[in-house]
Amino acid sequence: MDRKTLTGFILIGAILLLWPSYLELISPSEKSDKDVVSPDTSLVEKYSETTLKKPVEATLESSTVEEQTFIIKGKNYLAEISNVAGGSIVSYSLTKHLKKSEDALNMIDAYNSNNLVVSFVNQSGEIVSLNKKWKLVSGGSVDLSEANPEASFLFTTEHLGRSVTKELVFSFDSYEIDISTSLRNLKDVSLDEKYTLSWVGGLPEHEGTQDAMFMEGLISQAGSIESFRVGAAGFFGSSNTNNIDAEEKRYVGQADFAGYRTKYFGLFFVPQKSDLVEITKYPTPLRAGVNVNITQDINLEKNKFYLGPLDYSSVENLGVGLEEKILGWQWLSSVSWLVYSIMIILYGFIPNYGVVVVLFAVLIKLVTYPLMAKQLRSSKKMQEISPLMNQIKIKYKNNPTLQQQKMAALFQENKINPLAGCLPLLIQMPVLMSVFMVFRNTIEFRGESFFLWINDLSAADTLFSFGGIPINILPFLMAGSMYYTMKLSSASQPAGGDPAQEATQQMMKYMFPGMMFFLFYSFPSGLNLYYLCFNVMQIAQQKIINNEKTETVRK
Repeated sequence: MDRKTLTGFILIGAILLLWPSYLELISPSEKSDKDVVSPDTSLVEKYSETTLKKPVEATLESSTVEEQTFIIKGKNYLAEISNVAGGSIVSYSLTKHLKKSEDALNMIDAYNSNNLVVSFVNQSGEIVSLNKKWKLVSGGSVDLSEANPEASFLFTTEHLGRSVTKELVFSFDSYEIDISTSLRNLKDVSLDEKYTLSWVGGLPEHEGTQDAMFMEGLISQAGSIESFRVGAAGFFGSSNTNNIDAEEKRYVGQADFAGYRTKYFGLFFVPQKSDLVEITKYPTPLRAGVNVNITQDINLEKNKFYLGPLDYSSVENLGVGLEEKILGWQWLSSVSWLVYSIMIILYGFIPNYGVVVVLFAVLIKLVTYPLMAKQLRSSKKMQEISPLMNQIKIKYKNNPTLQQQKMAALFQENKINPLAGCLPLLIQMPVLMSVFMVFRNTIEFRGESFFLWINDLSAADTLFSFGGIPINILPFLMAGSMYYTMKLSSASQPAGGDPAQEATQQMMKYMFPGMMFFLFYSFPSGLNLYYLCFNVMQIAQQKIINNEKTETVRK
């Protein structure tokens, strides 16, 4: 690669690195601390009204009810519910998977505090929203334990003199909430004998720019999971809430589950038998807004609701296949589960996920060593006969058929299979892709430190910031190790090969590590640490292969 080309790549990289800061400089953000304290909820109300088609508010006719709140303390959460709407969750603080700077992580903010609202369509075609204060029949604040594992709250309200009940059941060691809603007394005043349970406002975004790459509505029908993308990430993971387009999707028929996720947290309904699911996304001044509506027959009273972290075991307990999506691509779920299980087993022996990442890289390299060695030896042999191949190409350039015959004879004489270098790589790909997805998605890395400046394996390893640009160390080391690996792979290439091929290899030696550097720059440090360790061992293996003696090339 000549100096001009190299300079061009450096300038392109500098532009990509500095572009977000340039945009911020010429168009600074208008957000302030005041916005964070008192967010504008008008957009949430707007899209909630659109979803509910201008609902009619129902009132409790029998008496005036004062607002009440109740606290439930579980094993890994502290919840507070209100009698508004028969049990809206006004606070839900998680006490597990926390970073060192966090005392708790609240899943409720000003945008989604009006949740779990029940509504139905009356005979006039109007949607009646039962979102006023309900009366508590039974239940109260409680500290759950293994001896007292469940807490039940039963609320009641009236519409047109007819009672409606709603029961919420919390569990000590689970993030699941059982919701039972009875509107059977309203069957003859309902237009279609159905009711809707709604979550309005989505979830707070706790992972900064990383959340934008993961935000999506999810619905499963007949075992097939469909994604409804919400976030829009930039090249470095940055996002702009105002770029989120308002859109609604409707799914008719039975849903195994339906809900919304950010990177590490989610909310999901598991209906008894749904008739319709509506998911609406829209922007708010501070984050994405998402509404999820579950409509089902008025005789089907039960819904299961999950609100919490997307850790594999908790999600798997729902029994609806959601865990297949949590670890990455659904078609790789079996391999991803194996990678995840081995990671958890290693953590059981060594309770430090940074060390686990290093050991996992060693383990993967040991498992794939024979395949990689075969690939490297094949590549080395191809490099050795490259001058002969080039001679054949030049000599028989006007006779493609004879050129192919001579090439085949050359391969046969030197016992080389041109495809031998590709097959080992194809076999390894599912494992390598699963490792990438699991290490990028797993919540177990959240808040877990390794050593020195690597204090959170789920976030970039920012050492300091310069001019508003985060300086992350591991991507530099990872890209450098990748460059050295590619340099070693071409070190033994003899002179006299195809000039065009040699030029391409020289270009890729710089371009590929550069591309990986920019791609991985904002990725979690745990993922960069894994690839750094894997590349270091790849360097050692490449040197071993390069030092092996090979048979003399037959001309």
